[in-house]
Order: sequence, then C-alpha cells, then structure tokens
Amino acid sequence: MSSLKSKILRALFPAVCAMAILLSHNLAQPVKAAEAAGDALSSQGGLKAAPALAADAAQNVIRKPVELTFADDAAWRGAVSGVSVDGAALEAGKYAIDAGKITIDKSVFRTSGDYAVVIKAGGYADARVTQKIGLLYITGDGVPREVVFTRAELAAMEQESAVFSATNDFPADLSVAAEGVPLRALLAKAGMKPEARMITFTGSDGYRAEFTRDELLETKRYIFPAGTEVEPVIALKKAERSTDFSQMSEQDTPVLCIGQRARTEQTLLSFVKILQTITVTTDAPGQWAGPTAQIIDPATRQKVATPGGVVKRGTKIALAGDPKTKIYYTTDGSAPDLDSKIYNAHGCGPLAGQDEPILVQTDTTVKAKAVWFGKRDSEVATFTFAVDGSQPGQSTAQQVAEDKPAGQEAPAAEKGLAFTDIQGNWAGEDIEFLAARKLIYGKSETIYEPGSDITRAEFAALLVRVLGLPEGVLQEGRFQDVNVADWYAGSVAAAADEKIITGYDGGFFKPDAQITREEMAAMIARAARAAGKEETLSVSGREQLLARFKDRQVISPWAEEDVALAVRAGIIKGLSGGDFSPQTYADRAQSAAILKRFLTYIDSNTM
Repeated sequence: MSSLKSKILRALFPAVCAMAILLSHNLAQPVKAAEAAGDALSSQGGLKAAPALAADAAQNVIRKPVELTFADDAAWRGAVSGVSVDGAALEAGKYAIDAGKITIDKSVFRTSGDYAVVIKAGGYADARVTQKIGLLYITGDGVPREVVFTRAELAAMEQESAVFSATNDFPADLSVAAEGVPLRALLAKAGMKPEARMITFTGSDGYRAEFTRDELLETKRYIFPAGTEVEPVIALKKAERSTDFSQMSEQDTPVLCIGQRARTEQTLLSFVKILQTITVTTDAPGQWAGPTAQIIDPATRQKVATPGGVVKRGTKIALAGDPKTKIYYTTDGSAPDLDSKIYNAHGCGPLAGQDEPILVQTDTTVKAKAVWFGKRDSEVATFTFAVDGSQPGQSTAQQVAEDKPAGQEAPAAEKGLAFTDIQGNWAGEDIEFLAARKLIYGKSETIYEPGSDITRAEFAALLVRVLGLPEGVLQEGRFQDVNVADWYAGSVAAAADEKIITGYDGGFFKPDAQITREEMAAMIARAARAAGKEETLSVSGREQLLARFKDRQVISPWAEEDVALAVRAGIIKGLSGGDFSPQTYADRAQSAAILKRFLTYIDSNTM
C-alpha cells in the first residue's frame, strides 16, 4: 500500500510544481502593482514622500548662507509651507526655494554646531536634514582637502595662552591677552603640504592679512619688552588692551594673534578678527618694490625724484614706496633691518602721510628697504648725498626761525630734542611725544613752560593741527575780536567750521583769554565729534559721570554734556582732592596731556 502511495505522489509532483509556479506568477502581479502605487506614499497616514535633502558641504560656516539641495520636484516645491531650524519656524524672508535648491539666510546660523532643518509641505512627509555649521575652515591647494571646524571642536584641542605685544600704525603699543589653538597645530591637523608657500587669513567682513609661510612660521616672533618667543595663535578668547586673562571674552573671535619680529613692527593690522577662512596655497611669494628718494624743494615744497648726488646743506629728502609697505632706513651706511627707523610710521590718525623728511647736513648715505607681510622684503636701495660745501644752506635753527608764523611759538629744532624745563614734570612724556611730531611748540627751542597758561586761540590752533584740518578762511565779521590778519585766524575759522568753537554772545571769541578747564573739555568733546566719534549720553549717564566730582554743581550747564563725554572717554580727568575745577585756567602741561589722550581716543584702528 505504501508503495502504491509513493508511486502516485511521484507521478503528481511535476504537476504540483507547475501549478505552484503558475500561481506565484499570477499572484505577484497585483502585489507588485500595490508596491508601485505605495512608492509615493509614506507610512505616516498616506503622505507622499518628500525629496531627500542634502546638507551644504561647501564652506559651511557661520555668517554665510546655507544651500540645501534636492532632486527637483516641482509639485513638492509648490507645496512647501514652511522651514524650521532647531524647532524655530523661519520667517518667509529668511529662506528662498528654487529648482533643486533651498537657500537659508546667513543670519539664521549665529553659532557653529549641528542644526536640525525641517521642510514642511502640504500632503508630504517632512523633509529633514542635519546641517553642520563650522566656525572656521581651512582651504586651498596647500592642504589635501577642505577642513571645517566648529567652535566646540577648536575648544577641544590643546589651548595656549599668552599676552601678545602689538603696535598699530598710529603708531601706539598695546597688549592683547589671548587664549586659543596654536596655528601650527591647526595647520598640521589640516595636513598642510610641505610645498605650501602662502597663508591668507580672511575675516567675515572680507578683511584679509596675507603672509609668506617663512615669515609667519619659520621666523621667530616675540613678546616685548621681555623678548619672550611666542607662536601664532588662533584665539578663541581675548582681552584687548589688557594683560588680565580674567577679562577675556569670545567677542570678535576667532582672531589671529601673532608676535613681533622686532619691537616696532606694526603687527596689529594683521590681527584678523572674526576669522572665517585660512587659505593655504603653493603660490610663490612675490617681492615688494624698493623705495625711491625725492628731494623736497624748499621754495615750492614739491618733491623731485633723485638717485642721490651733490646737494646743499640742509636739503630734505623724502622716501616713497608701495603704500602698503613700511620703509625701514638708516643714514649711517649700515643695512636696514626691522630694528631700524621707520620712515612712514604713521598710517592713520592726524599724522598720516606727514612723514618727517631726512635732513642732510653732512655727506650722507641713505639705505632703505620696503617691508610688509605677504611678500619678500624689497632689495635695499642706496642713495648717497654729498653736501656742496661751497653753497651752504640754512641751519636747522635758521629754517625754524624763518618758517615760524608770526605770533606762534618756536618748535623744537629736531625730533627727540628735549625741552630743558620739563624734566620730572608729570606731563613730560606727553609733551615730548607731541613736540617730536610738531603738534605742540615751545616758547623757544629749549623752553616749554609747562606751568604757563594757554589761551583759547592757542588751544583751538592745537586741535586744528592735531586733527589735520586745513586752515579755513575767516569770514569778515564772523567774530568781532578776530582779525583776518591774526596768526590764529585760519585755525579759528577751521575750528568754527567744524563746530569745535562757537564763541560768546555778541559775536566774540575772546582769543587771548586764558582757557578754562570746562572750555577745554567742551572743545575736546566737539573735536571728537568732528573726528567721527559720535557719542551720546542719557541724562542719568551724564549725572553719574559728573557726580564723581565734589564741585559738580559749579560746572556750567552749557558745558555739562561735553565735560561728561570727555570724562567718559578718559580724555580729561579731575584734580587731586576730587574736584573738577571747571573755571580754573588750564596750563600748558594739562593741555599736552589732554591732547595725547585725545589722539589715542580718536584712533579708530587700534584694538
């Protein structure tokens, strides 16, 4: 019996297999159709699937717009109803939708990190993507690939701290306490190639500082005055004009901080703030063009190019070069280096462009070279001048005497010549600083008289000179007590045009009256406005500043706001004992100290 069953099953087996194949084929058709119909539906209530979003991977850092891409679907684009980032819905003006692309405004991503982006569209499931936003990226053909760092990633690296010395192009020295990632370590992490030659740092506002690799990484840099060696740092925290690390903050960071190769090297302009990009390239560095020399014609003040040669005693020589560079020079025949004098030290402020010429009194060899970041130093240019003894020119003292306008005081004959009556004076350094730049003058070449009073006309002339204003033309009758022939008429006109002075009732200026401390404060505050320092104070803020003075009640109402502004700016201070003494006459030492503080205050290029 069992044998018979086996025979029957063997006979039926092929037919059963054929039937199974046929059934599976016929049943598969509706299943496949159902799957195809469901491809456009999600498992969430029958919603259609949204296109897949791709995050922006091209230089995706803060303060730049983000572009999310997708396989274009016009129906989905038309159905988009909103965009949210980290759960916050964006206003319509913060994003734009185009074929295959959604652009999100740069203002949305204020810090670095990972952001959850969700796109909502009617009838579709939410489209989601995680967008990484970096703080800083390194790019260029000097690295194998572009690398993006978030602030958290940078902060997780080994940090170094230092108090950097820096000099701006005013020039003035200052300190910057900073902490961050050593630049060398960061470039190593990005895999900088051995053949890399140039490194450029760009801030979010487009400001750039360019360096050769040699000058930035292969040349020693220092912190002065101690001369301590220091490495460049990408600071994540800093405190400007401070040596106190406890005052550091993340404001304007990351920032490039570098040491100085020499005590006077003007490095501050290379402290790129809100650093966004480091571009490393294999480009060969160029070389700065060498300086040229010019003779200043004493009659016309015109400058005429010269290769050197025979000149009259007292001839003045100017040096010129690429405006981006600093010209280092010597007059003793030695080769100039970064410790030599800088001819064009003043790059900003009222002294910008007022370079002190080289005075040739004896046979002189001038050697000069142009130096700045991003290119190799120029070749040394040599200019040899022989003094024609048979045609002696004027002495320096004679030139000063003839150039001095009638009614004005005599300037010091040469930079660095100290007045004999300011030794030990509390304002001595300020007096020497201003006199060396021909901003203030002595009563003679050697006498300053720091304790003498200063007149309203004299102080107005000082402010006009410090601001670099051209002398104006005094309109007839503008001030009844100022004659157009007076030595100070042009300065008074310029100061009045800039609203630095207004005069008294009745059309009087009182030029020969001794200036009081509150009058000086008022002129200083108005001069700051003329220099672009538009400052305002609330009533409570003004009262708080003035309340520090015991004699606050005797400050004239018309001068209160200007006195408060000058005090807040640190330009003018009280006297010992806590008084302001508004009606006390200011002396020449006080005027020098106040002018020096004023110069520092209006220098907008310092940190």
